[in-house]
Amino acid sequence: MPTALRRAYESYRTGESLIRDANRLRQIVTVLVRHGFGALLRELQLDDRWALRKILELTAVERDDTPLERRVVLAAHELGPTFIKLGQILSTRGDLLPPELIAELETLQDDVPALPASVVREIVRQELGCEISDVFEDFAETPLASASIAQVHAARLRASGEEVVVKVQRPDLKHKIEADLEIMRYLAGALERNFPEARFYTPTGIVAQFERAIRREIDFRNEIENINRFRTNFAGFEGVHFPQAYEELSTSKLLTMERIVGVKVSALSQLDADIDRVVRTGVDAILKMIFEDGFFHGDLHPGNLLVRADGTLCFLDFGLCGRLTPRQRDDLVDMMVALVGRDYPGLARICWRLADRPPGGDGYAAFEADLTECLERRFADKKLSEIEIGAFFADLISLSQSHRLAMPPDYTMTFKAVMTMEGVAKQLVPDLDLLEAARPRLTELATRRFDPRRLVESGYGVIRDLSDAAGDVQQISRAALAYLKAAESGQRGTAERDREWRRGYSAVQRRNRQAALAATSALCGVLTLDHGSELVLGAPVGSLFFFIVAAVLGALSLGGYRR
Repeated sequence: MPTALRRAYESYRTGESLIRDANRLRQIVTVLVRHGFGALLRELQLDDRWALRKILELTAVERDDTPLERRVVLAAHELGPTFIKLGQILSTRGDLLPPELIAELETLQDDVPALPASVVREIVRQELGCEISDVFEDFAETPLASASIAQVHAARLRASGEEVVVKVQRPDLKHKIEADLEIMRYLAGALERNFPEARFYTPTGIVAQFERAIRREIDFRNEIENINRFRTNFAGFEGVHFPQAYEELSTSKLLTMERIVGVKVSALSQLDADIDRVVRTGVDAILKMIFEDGFFHGDLHPGNLLVRADGTLCFLDFGLCGRLTPRQRDDLVDMMVALVGRDYPGLARICWRLADRPPGGDGYAAFEADLTECLERRFADKKLSEIEIGAFFADLISLSQSHRLAMPPDYTMTFKAVMTMEGVAKQLVPDLDLLEAARPRLTELATRRFDPRRLVESGYGVIRDLSDAAGDVQQISRAALAYLKAAESGQRGTAERDREWRRGYSAVQRRNRQAALAATSALCGVLTLDHGSELVLGAPVGSLFFFIVAAVLGALSLGGYRR
């Protein structure tokens, strides 16, 4: 296509997009005004190029006495799939939103009228590149479930006769979501510009995080990857099942997987199954996801947990999953150990380190005092078996919010998963001791830190990092020395600057020596792992001594360097 024609074509498409987004923006603003958010929108000082002024003047329709939290949910329902999904993800952010709003957001459901059977068949035909009857012996026209992103149909494979479900994405969904995301970014930017106190919570950052999540969710190939990862992680794990995905019959907009027949875990009493065994197996599976695998189901409501007639617990819907790094898992273990040991100041230090804080904020003493008082009041007269982990996380989220601490989303999603798990489990087994159930995995993880193999890996990492740091320090030393020489020759600086740079040069040299000694000690620790019969914390005494020396010197060197 000639360059001029290509430019004209792209200009037309850009204009078309702007018109579509402008219409959608007016629709969104109209809905928000109708549900009583006109005053807030006026404070955002939205650009009136899209003729919003007349809509914002319609204050007469601002609503009645319906609670604010309920109006948020009603507006999300009316605005469609993008806003419903945003609400569902925000329901995991108790550190950002008040409990009343979180409770309402948790009720968000996205049931919508089903697509006509002819439309579904055409989508399946286009995605698979063949007639529906070539692949499926039976294909139910009435869906098992219909949501705003996709709907699910029961089917039977022609080749094997296996019962499956087919998840079919609604047509033109991606374009609608793209338009909504653009408007969300625009509104988030307006919120940060006009409400300085909102900048700490970074509305634009929340929208960016949501954008990544929903883009993954509408590409069903990501869900297949999640299913396969769970099936690999739980190979040989008794009592738990994850459905098989048929990758050859799936695309980015179509997902075919094994059909699971069972009852919701909340209705487990309807089955002739060992309720206690099913619940404890489920709890252990979720603890394994979080603390051992670092990859967990992010939407653990009862509708996504089915129990077969034989008592097997089956997980469904893998569009939203959480991930934890080894360091994050260690932090969670530290939190649980501190809770069990009632080391509330230690627990406060961990939480303070993990949280995002306002610029210049220095309220640690007040946070520690409030957290200690809160936990002592809740757990003072209770045995360990009576401590509820969910209640602890709820208190932690509430206190973090009151002290303007924002926990990273990975942690808040984990907290939400644990709280949901404990709530469902205790409904079925009221005397369940979650801390006791978690003890084997927590003990294993805490012990694993001092496993000689992990010490070898850590020792290598320490050596590598210290070696890199030493190289950087060497460059800084040379630069500092050159600057000092220039100062001595009178080319720059005053006498005071000269003394300051001399002090800096001495500090750099001192950290350089510390880094070299730390690297040497770490190497000695690795080399002596196979020597010595007396073990302490799973390692020979000599190796442990060298590692401790390396850790102290490394902390002094790297800590001083980063300052």
